[in-house]
Amino acid sequence: MPRANYPEPFVPRAFACWINRATTSVKVVDRRTGERVAEQEPRWDVEGRANGIQWAKRFDRAGLAESWKEELERGHAASLPFDLRSKRFVAEPSSPLPPKPPPASVFEMTEAFFWAHPDWEPKTKILAAGSLNRARRFLLRPEARLDEGGLDAVDDYLDSASFSPPHCNLVLTPRQGDGLALLRQNSICAEDVTIADVESFVAQLSTNRRDPSRRVSPSTIVRYTQPLRACWSWAVSRQDLAVTANPWLAVEAPRKLRSRTGMGEGGRIAIAVDKDVVLDIPQAVALADLCGEGPWGGVVECYVLAMAMCGLRPSEGVGLLWEDVELPDDESAGWLTVRRSRRRISARWLDPDEDAEWGPLKDRDIAETRRVPVPSLLVRRLADHHRTFGIGPDGLVFHRGGRPFDLTMFARDVWRPATAEMFPARTDIPADDARQPKLSRLRRHDLRHAACSWWLRSGVDATVCQRWSGHKSLSVFLDVYQGVAPGREDEGVRRLEMTLAPS
Repeated sequence: MPRANYPEPFVPRAFACWINRATTSVKVVDRRTGERVAEQEPRWDVEGRANGIQWAKRFDRAGLAESWKEELERGHAASLPFDLRSKRFVAEPSSPLPPKPPPASVFEMTEAFFWAHPDWEPKTKILAAGSLNRARRFLLRPEARLDEGGLDAVDDYLDSASFSPPHCNLVLTPRQGDGLALLRQNSICAEDVTIADVESFVAQLSTNRRDPSRRVSPSTIVRYTQPLRACWSWAVSRQDLAVTANPWLAVEAPRKLRSRTGMGEGGRIAIAVDKDVVLDIPQAVALADLCGEGPWGGVVECYVLAMAMCGLRPSEGVGLLWEDVELPDDESAGWLTVRRSRRRISARWLDPDEDAEWGPLKDRDIAETRRVPVPSLLVRRLADHHRTFGIGPDGLVFHRGGRPFDLTMFARDVWRPATAEMFPARTDIPADDARQPKLSRLRRHDLRHAACSWWLRSGVDATVCQRWSGHKSLSVFLDVYQGVAPGREDEGVRRLEMTLAPS
């Protein structure tokens, strides 16, 4: 219908509206080449019919489209006139539309975001709560000027009482109650958070609290701010924050640390493995032997090898049971079933029926397991381990002093001394200097990367590797291990050249 023929606002007898997602092509400048390239950006169209007349209005954010649709539905329910020019109902002085609720504060929005995701696993809850609480502590009204006692009360509430579930029946102490009141009174409006605020927050976050002379790594910054980025995106899409962009998108990680996973889906930050810190199997065997020479003795050798050859996470290896280990009598490979992981988590982050000591595999239900091959070298060592150390309490494979391994003590007494001896750091430069050998900062979790990289480099199909490793999807597995098999490019080129060779 031409614009000149739009009728005056009318009360429609029949009215319906809906949202369609679309994409539009826009020209942007590629930062690397300086060229203008076309990119597809999402758009949301609110479409509808009023007395059979079709109309549409386009938005660049889902939250705005949803808010507009809700306003239309309220106007139709109030029998107000509909204006085709503005695609909205016109409020008469005698019957105004219900006022919108005031915009949420940072405290209110983060509270709503956290409780909107009850299915997060405990570690995800802890990560999200820590990140959201840091922002709550930082994003207070400047004029509040809380004294030391007020800040201590805020910290007490955030550290010990925030996000406490109803089943814990937590009773706030007077100081925690004061901290909660101060947060509610002084938390700034979420719509007012700017990129400058985010940059100031990240600058403060980048300083190591234990050692101010050191800087926090980029991967840690990404991990700390990912829940905040997800929170603001969630609020924009569901609560229609009146902002032009998510300010937390300004926290851009280095290219190798970028991730496509999000907190809103219970995901974690998927960081690509640095091939320079991936051990090969001979190195892993040598490190296991070196760990066995430490104060804990040979009881740790197979534990280290199980992580490096079977891709177990440290907490999964601690929970391994002999009934889940299949060791053949011949020289062939065996199998083990991974079904649980060790954890020490406060009841504050657990459902009422959850075990505080043993939990499910990462991002899995309690009944889910995975089956992993045991190479023949480890089969022989596990058989010797069984004869030497026997079966631990409740059938544990790895135990010490009648108890499961304590991962904190293992790191302090065994892992750090062994890795420092095998991969010594330079003493002429600071410990966090970029020139330090990368292997001098080897983590226990890097042994899992060694196993997954070994499988890929040996030609095992990526789908099979993902099933053995327990990653939630093949895309996540490939994102993490995309750069650990550099020799496969040479093989690909060789195969291409073979197709060009004369027959």
